[in-house]
Amino acid sequence: MNEAIAAPRTRWPLRAAGWLIAVALVVVAARRIDFPALGSALRATAWGWVVLAMVCAVIGNTLAQTRRWQALLEPIPHRQRASFFDLVRVSFASGAVSTLLPARAGEAVRVIELKRRRGYPAGALIAAQLAEKGIQAISLGLVLGICALLPGAWAPPLALAGAVAAVAVALLAVLPRHAPGVAGRFLDALRTLHAERSWVRSLLWSMVSDAVDLLLVGLCLRALGIDVHPGVWAMVLLSINLALLLPSTPGHFGILEAGAVWALTTAGVAAEPALAFALVYHAVNLVPGTVLGALAISVPWK
Repeated sequence: MNEAIAAPRTRWPLRAAGWLIAVALVVVAARRIDFPALGSALRATAWGWVVLAMVCAVIGNTLAQTRRWQALLEPIPHRQRASFFDLVRVSFASGAVSTLLPARAGEAVRVIELKRRRGYPAGALIAAQLAEKGIQAISLGLVLGICALLPGAWAPPLALAGAVAAVAVALLAVLPRHAPGVAGRFLDALRTLHAERSWVRSLLWSMVSDAVDLLLVGLCLRALGIDVHPGVWAMVLLSINLALLLPSTPGHFGILEAGAVWALTTAGVAAEPALAFALVYHAVNLVPGTVLGALAISVPWK
């Protein structure tokens, strides 16, 4: 537990690198972007599509991501089982903290709150969070692989992601459920998650979440009047997720936009509409979650 809370302090060089990358991206963008054209693209936004995207993000992603986390928590011992709404509250609070503070501080919030409020062991919670990261990567690869099968899709990167994810699923499926290993609470927790196959339900819900994210990309592109093949939607989602692997600022400001703009300009979209899309897409994911997260933090637990 203490390691989970103290870890961000040891990663400050990576956080500083993230800030430097973001500042460099802003400087480069400021030199290359036609700001009157960017303003025109934003003014032409069809905000009804943006509102629809926000509704989909709040309802669809909240349901899918909470169920993904809930599936991983099922085999973990506890004093009081966390309800669906407990996990919704913790997830929103965690997201808001990660947006406002560096080093993904919200991940520690999930561990602290569920240990203190519901009696889950910290080591098992950290193991579940680690498993969730792997599941997120696998589910994204599977969704992108499905997109690669669409007629006219930009296939190679999507097909590669799908193939790697399919191999990962196959390996998890054939691994023995009760393999011997080094003793320890953390490793025992990971083995329990595998033995109970809770990762299967978590993976399915994670794929639903990624499908919602893909829909959000399409809705935001529609709002900006950018007409591209759904395969490009998938490339945008892939590029954004790869960019988010870099050391980043709170809220991923600058990094997310860079990933989205790169994918769209590579597909032939002008830089100004591409950046307008990135800003709108970022707002769709950031604003509702941060507001709801602040409310979640302020409401007392029962």
